[in-house]
Amino acid sequence: MIQPVTAPVGRPLVTAVTGTNGKTSVATATLQLLRAAGLRAAGCDSTGIDDVHGAVRPAQFRRSAQFLPDLIAQQVALGAEAISLEAFVGILKDGLLEHVEVDVAVCTGLERDHLDVHGSLEAYWGAKLRLFEEHLRPDGVAVLATDCAQGDLVRDAVARRGARLVTVGPGGDVVLEEAEEVAAADGTVRLEGMLRVGSQRLPVLLPTVHAVAVTNLLLAASAVIALGAEPGTVAEALDRVTPPPGRLEVIGRRGGVTAMVDTAHNPAALRTALTAVRDRTEGRVLLVVGAGGERDRAKRAPMGEIAAELADLVVLTDDNPRREPPARIRAEVREGCPDSIEVPRRADAIRAAWEMARSGDVVLVAGKGDETEQLVGTRRVPHDDRAVLRGLLAQD
Repeated sequence: MIQPVTAPVGRPLVTAVTGTNGKTSVATATLQLLRAAGLRAAGCDSTGIDDVHGAVRPAQFRRSAQFLPDLIAQQVALGAEAISLEAFVGILKDGLLEHVEVDVAVCTGLERDHLDVHGSLEAYWGAKLRLFEEHLRPDGVAVLATDCAQGDLVRDAVARRGARLVTVGPGGDVVLEEAEEVAAADGTVRLEGMLRVGSQRLPVLLPTVHAVAVTNLLLAASAVIALGAEPGTVAEALDRVTPPPGRLEVIGRRGGVTAMVDTAHNPAALRTALTAVRDRTEGRVLLVVGAGGERDRAKRAPMGEIAAELADLVVLTDDNPRREPPARIRAEVREGCPDSIEVPRRADAIRAAWEMARSGDVVLVAGKGDETEQLVGTRRVPHDDRAVLRGLLAQD
């Protein structure tokens, strides 16, 4: 059994999620499960601020140590009993958690990203580890998967803090057992099994079969149980959790072709997304992908290599080139996938992939997810991958 944290006096319960990939998915699932457990909860993540009434607005972050305490105080005034935070690296690096005490901290894994800002993996990972070394209560709980990337670094940080550790996955404290795929009446496929929480075994139905998405759900469930929620209530609510937009999101199907988007913009995330799609695709995987300008250039060729390895056809395009020459960015990605097709304008690239698809194929557009702008030079140009795909799906 997971021993819950001691309820804080005079403030709401706070959970925070960090890592390279999957943070938003875990943070939004945590918020939904907190509410399912009967807590008045609010959330702050990359999708915006979700207040206790369920009203969502964009999050305009201030580089001030008072930003999050003020936000939490506002939500407490509305009746909040719990807060779910996405602790992306800027929040940690800029000290926005300085005056926030975290009861449960979750890590989704540490991969390569943001080296353009931090200079080295060690500096980047070190910024993430501050959540466990400085902001997690010494008597709080840390949650991570048994196969967490750089899990030893996280475990060492938790041990130095003196906090308790809850692990998810084979050999861990929370494990999905006897999992079988089941088809729902609407044609979607879910995962049915038993959720073992310590010595308890609870029936569970998960709204996804993708391995990483399953792990993210179990991380969120473990965090909420560690905050004191009844395990049975959390297990029963997992089937109703909806993912944030733009994360392996199916936009629609037409003529046997499935259109999807994902936010994957680094090597690990791209491998995860392509593997998940590859495992569920009867035909070919057609990938539309690019790399951001004025960002870590060393990740571009590896992204191309992963695209060439796991996709059947790769269409290279622009993805927020900013002030960097777009052709140079594409050329550096293409070093890893020399057989790719190059279509600079993103909408045209999506259209080209769609026109080459046939029944049984999946067209996956990676990099932007639910973003609605393309950053070109100093301009913000309206662009939404999902809207482009919806337009193609609606054509006669």
